[in-house]
Amino acid sequence: MFKKIIILYMTFVFNLLSLPAIAQELHAVDLQPWKIGAEIFVNSKLFESDFGDIGGGLYATDDPGIDVNTEKGAFTPGNWLRFHPVGQLLFWNGTEWSQQVPNGERIEVIDAHGNIISYSVDGVSSIPATIDKVDSEGAVHTHVDFSIFDASGALGGSIGAYRIELRLFESKPDSDISVSIAPSPVAIVFNRGLEHEKFESAVSAAADLEDNSIFVAETGTLNIQRVKALGSYYQAKLKHLGDNKFELVDVKEIKTKE
Repeated sequence: MFKKIIILYMTFVFNLLSLPAIAQELHAVDLQPWKIGAEIFVNSKLFESDFGDIGGGLYATDDPGIDVNTEKGAFTPGNWLRFHPVGQLLFWNGTEWSQQVPNGERIEVIDAHGNIISYSVDGVSSIPATIDKVDSEGAVHTHVDFSIFDASGALGGSIGAYRIELRLFESKPDSDISVSIAPSPVAIVFNRGLEHEKFESAVSAAADLEDNSIFVAETGTLNIQRVKALGSYYQAKLKHLGDNKFELVDVKEIKTKE
C-alpha cells in the first residue's frame, strides 16, 4: 500500500516538473500584459505589493513582476516594454486616500537603464521608464525595484498604504514614441507595515478610485470607466473628432455592488 502511494507521489512530482515552461512562469500576482494590434491589455487594473517582504526588506520590493502573456498576444521582438508614470503618490490615512503624506514620503522606481522614476504628492517624473527589452519570443519576464524614502532622503516610510499608477506602452529601441499603448493605467498599492485586514481595506478603497475617465492622446479615445445612466452603470469609449466633439464607439453595461 505504502509502495503504491510513493509511486503515485513520484508520478505526480514528475508530471509537475514536465509541465511546459510557460505554465510555470506565469504568476497570478504579476502584471501580465499582452498586445493585440496597437493596444496593450492587462490581467488586472490593481496590484498589491509589500515593502515588508523578505526579499526587499522594510522599505523596498521588486513586486509585482512583469510577465508578458505571449499566448494572448506577444510583443515585437527587439522593442522595449515601458511605462509612463501617472498622476501622483497617494497615502491611505486609515479612513481615506489622501494627497498628503506624513513625512514627505516618495516612491522611486529604478528602470532597466538605471533611471530613477519618482512619485510624490507633487506629481511624477516626466521621463518614461524602460522595463526591459522584448525577447525573440515576444516576451518579457522581469522585476523592477520599488523603494520608499522619507523627507530626509533616507529609506523609510510612515506606516500606511501608498498608491501609484503607471501606463504601459511599447516603443522601438531608443525612442519615446509608442507603437502600442494601454488605454488606461494600472495601480499598485504598497503595504508599509499595516496589518493584513487594514491593508485590504486600503486596497478595497483604492479599487473605487478607478471610477474615472482617461483620455489617450495617442489614439484619440476617451475611456469612461464607470458612468451611471437610467439606474445602471456603463463603461464607454468615445472617439475624439476635433473641436471638443466626441463620437460614441462602444458601450457596455457593468455590474456593480451598489
